[in-house]
Amino acid sequence: MTGIRNDQQWWNRFWDEKARTRVGLEPGQDDSTWFGLVWSVALEYLQDLFDRRAPGKSLLESGCGSARVSRHMALSGGYDCTMLDYSRPALQLAVSGFAESGLPGRFLVGDINHLCFEDGRFDVAYCGGVIEFFSDIRAPIREMVRVLKPGGVFAATIVPRKFSVQTIADWERTAAYSMNNILKRNFREAFKRARSIPPDYAVSSAPLEGYVAACRDAGLVDVVGLCATPFPALALPRFGQKYYARLMKAMKPAWRRFNRSQSRFSKRWGMSYVIHGIKGPLKP
Repeated sequence: MTGIRNDQQWWNRFWDEKARTRVGLEPGQDDSTWFGLVWSVALEYLQDLFDRRAPGKSLLESGCGSARVSRHMALSGGYDCTMLDYSRPALQLAVSGFAESGLPGRFLVGDINHLCFEDGRFDVAYCGGVIEFFSDIRAPIREMVRVLKPGGVFAATIVPRKFSVQTIADWERTAAYSMNNILKRNFREAFKRARSIPPDYAVSSAPLEGYVAACRDAGLVDVVGLCATPFPALALPRFGQKYYARLMKAMKPAWRRFNRSQSRFSKRWGMSYVIHGIKGPLKP
């Protein structure tokens, strides 16, 4: 499809830009920013899940990007991490991050739909911000489940194309960006709408139930599907971001309850999906 941003060249440019600007490459545990807080809560949830349910500590992160999750798990939990991405600039960031922390790891260029590992290799298979970029969400899930040991944990975090609190917040961001461009006399950009997921991103519109069904069909049991993250990204001045982060931090207990809830309110309001399950025993 013309104009859709989802091919390898686009992802190479995306990660090259990340490496150049360093935007979004912080370790993700800085409680003074929206970005850091969102990552802090997410990493806390994932580590608790893996520590409780995984049979061991071999972890595969597919579509790893800068490998934020693997780096955290290796540092905080002693996980033995393998990282795979089909973008070499992304893998270079992952290598650099592990080297900066003095961590060992394995880094491979590869395709999540055709993983280069034998069956039953890993205790944990994780991917974040990946599955939603495939028109067939079942194929990458099947592959990651295939390389899990029986009893192993599959987990994915997904930023879906759905109505959420961020949909509403995007109107505030649009107004702020428009005013900023008007003040700069950049009228061509003044009235473009800010969207959390631009319309030219090839993001699946599959509902949460579709991801859950795909996980069960792949052989997972105890599948859980959650809508997480009740606090949107806002276009605030620096002092506003500071106080917004303080509010978010103060509300962490309620935030955790929201993320674990399966209520209709959470499913409507939450910005992201968290899916996880356990690989069932092999069939005779």
